[in-house]
Amino acid sequence: MVSRVATYTNHTLLSDLAIRNAAKVTDLQNQASSGYKSRDYAGIADSAQRLLNLEGEYTRTEQYLRNTTQAKLRLQSMESAVDSMMTIATEMKSLLIQASSAQQADDVNIKDEAKQALQQIANLLNTNLDGRYLFAGGRSEEPAVDLDKIGAPDNYMSDMDVALTGATTLASLGVTTGQLQIVSTDVNGNSVTTNVNYNAATDDIDDILDAINSVTTNGAIASLRGFGGNGNPLLNIENVGNGSITITETGAGDFLTQLGMEKIPNPRPDADYYDGDQQILEVRIDEQYNVSYGILADNPAFQKLVQGLGIAAGTEDQDAMTVALGFINDAINDLPNVQGQIGLDISNVERFETRHQDFKVFAAQAISDIETVDVPLTLAELSQYETALQASFIAISRASDLSLANYLR
Repeated sequence: MVSRVATYTNHTLLSDLAIRNAAKVTDLQNQASSGYKSRDYAGIADSAQRLLNLEGEYTRTEQYLRNTTQAKLRLQSMESAVDSMMTIATEMKSLLIQASSAQQADDVNIKDEAKQALQQIANLLNTNLDGRYLFAGGRSEEPAVDLDKIGAPDNYMSDMDVALTGATTLASLGVTTGQLQIVSTDVNGNSVTTNVNYNAATDDIDDILDAINSVTTNGAIASLRGFGGNGNPLLNIENVGNGSITITETGAGDFLTQLGMEKIPNPRPDADYYDGDQQILEVRIDEQYNVSYGILADNPAFQKLVQGLGIAAGTEDQDAMTVALGFINDAINDLPNVQGQIGLDISNVERFETRHQDFKVFAAQAISDIETVDVPLTLAELSQYETALQASFIAISRASDLSLANYLR
C-alpha cells in the first residue's frame, strides 16, 4: 500500500493502533504462559519498591522461623529429659521409703537401683540434638556431664550422733596417740599417700584439719559440716578429685574407731560432674528481640538429685539413706520450677513463631498479587486484544483499497 497525503493520517492511526494491539497481545501471551506480569522489575515499575521490601521481609521471616523451630526442638528435648528425671526421682523416692521399712528392706537392692538411676540421669543430662549437648551451655560440642564424676566422691565421716567443733580435744573423745595414713587420688588422678601424726594429749580437731589441709600435694581435704548440710557438725575427710580415698591407722592410735569414722559417699553440694560453662544460649527470633533459653546441667535441682542418688548408690547406712531421701525430695520439689522455666521459654518462642507464620502467609500473598496474574482472566483479555488486532489488520487492508476511481464507481 502506498500512502498518499489524503490517506496518511488514517494510515498512521491504524498502524499505531495495530502495533499497540500486537505489543499488548505479545505481553498477554507471555503473562498467560508464565503466570507472571513481567520478567523484570521494569514491567512492574509502579510496584517494584514495594515488592523488594516484601521480599526482604519474607526472607528475614523465614530465617526467624528457622531459628524458632530450632530453639523449640531443643527446648522440647530438654523438657522431655527433665520429665524423665522427675519420673526417676519419684521412683527412687518410693524405693528409698520402701528400703527404710524393716519389713521390706531385704526386697530392695537400693544401691544397684541408685547406680542405675544415676547412670540414667547422666545420660539425660548429656542429651544431644544435632551434635549439640543441650545442658552444656556454650560448650555444646562436649558432653555436659563427666560420667566418671557423676557419683558422689569417697568420703570418711565421723559418727553422726557426736557433735564436733574445732576446739574439741582428742583426749575428750578418748583417742590415743597414733598416725593416720591417707591414700587418695589428687586432681590429676595420681595416687597420693599422706601420713598425719596426732597427739592425744595436745591436739584438737582443728589440729587434725590443719595437718591434712596444709599438705600441698595432698589428695584429701578435711572439713567440719553437718551431713547433708544439716545436723551435728561432723568431721569429713574426702577425696579432692572425685576419686578414691582410704584411711587406715598405722600407729597404736584409735582415731578412726573413737570418732566412728565411716566411709560414706560425700553429701556436700557439688557440681564437679559438670563440664560445661555458664553461657546461656540466645536465639534471634525477631528484628530487635533475642530469647535466652536453656538450663545448665549444674542447676541446683539436678545437683540435689545427683547428690541423693550418689549417696544411695554408695552406702546402706540408714542415716545416710535418710539424707539421700531428703536430697531427692528437694529435687522433686525443684524440678517443676525447671520444667516451668522451659515451658515458659517454649511459649515465648511459639508466640513469635505464630506471628512470623501469619506474616509469611500475608507477605506471600502480597508478593503473589504483585508478581502474578490471574491466568483465566488474562486469557479472556488476550482474546479481546487478538480480536482487536485482527480488526486492525482488516481496517488497514480495506483502507488500502480506497481510491478516487473506486469512490466514483
